[in-house]
Amino acid sequence: MAKSCIRLIVIAGAVAAASHAATLAQESDEALAKLSQYERTGESKACLPLRQIKDTKVIDDGTLLIEVSGGEVYLNELRGRCIGLKSEERFVHQSSLSQMCRGDIIRVLDNFGNERGGCGLGNFEKLSKIENADS
Repeated sequence: MAKSCIRLIVIAGAVAAASHAATLAQESDEALAKLSQYERTGESKACLPLRQIKDTKVIDDGTLLIEVSGGEVYLNELRGRCIGLKSEERFVHQSSLSQMCRGDIIRVLDNFGNERGGCGLGNFEKLSKIENADS
């Protein structure tokens, strides 16, 4: 009886993991599709005011797509890979300032809220919407 119970738990865990992976893959596809609607401008900022940040999408372990109020979108290429960022899709940023700045450290959070390492932010490069790109 105990063996069949363990098998059910393992199967349930595998199904839950597959479901989570499918959700992350869909979010990744959405983030990449959103990124494909923009092109680089070459303009960059060292900091963004936290109160203006509306949304942050993880593209991969080294790239964030950040939307701010007013419709502007910025790309942040992290200083090195932030291992686990893509798979966890969440991070924490701490600052004594009211800004997110180049060189600030973000820390990857796992499903339980534990920090799994960190990496530094790069410049915030402004992106420009490509004409005729699908919304």
